[in-house]
Amino acid sequence: GVAMRLCRGLLLAVVAALLPVAPAVADQAIVVHYPKRPDSPRWNYALGLIELALNKSGYQVSLQPTAEVMSQTRAARELELGGVDFIWTGTSAEYEQRFRAIRIPVMRGLDGYRICLINPKRQAAFSAVKSLADLQQLSIGQDPGWSDVKVLDAAGFKIVTAPSESLPEMVERERFDCFLRGVHEAPTEAAKHPGLAVERDLMIIYPFTSFFSSSLTSISRSGFSDSSHALARSRYTCSFSSAAFFAFFRS
Repeated sequence: GVAMRLCRGLLLAVVAALLPVAPAVADQAIVVHYPKRPDSPRWNYALGLIELALNKSGYQVSLQPTAEVMSQTRAARELELGGVDFIWTGTSAEYEQRFRAIRIPVMRGLDGYRICLINPKRQAAFSAVKSLADLQQLSIGQDPGWSDVKVLDAAGFKIVTAPSESLPEMVERERFDCFLRGVHEAPTEAAKHPGLAVERDLMIIYPFTSFFSSSLTSISRSGFSDSSHALARSRYTCSFSSAAFFAFFRS
């Protein structure tokens, strides 16, 4: 069925993108390097899912973060330079030209359902919104490396860009009106920032998804080659059930 094809595609794509054909030493764990990001349920979900897929490949796999927290822009650059083995990011035409996307929408469409974190004093301004034109008068804070900056800009929204770690404080200080987050992210982030609240009345919805991506270059930090991608695709079968994937998504 559809669910089984989804899990088969996810495992084959992840294994093909991230693992060599065979480990150098049978009992040696393969280290997969990834960019350390600010702690969030969304990022923890991504790491847990990729660990589930890799472990089901039959290899011993160790996920190793970088020493420093990286912005999305820096993480993308490190992937090109071979400093990390994968990133997880909202898709865009630019990223799909720069990287090898693993085309499995692991958030199942939730990425495009967005709500605002705001300074509570600004709730009345949001409650007064009756049209798209009204909403376009309010400003939205985004990291410049986020793929949906171009989506929102093309839709006529006022965008203020700053590093992601600065955005919660900036919206609290009313440097912009809305810190736009996924519906699955906003409540947790509001709990971490007592000066912020989840906006009560509005949701912004647009087609958007996030993919795991690996490098287009021949050798990554772990020494994986392009030939490994083709060989791994022909050798591996799906060994974790669709039930495992959907149970993890719901957890």
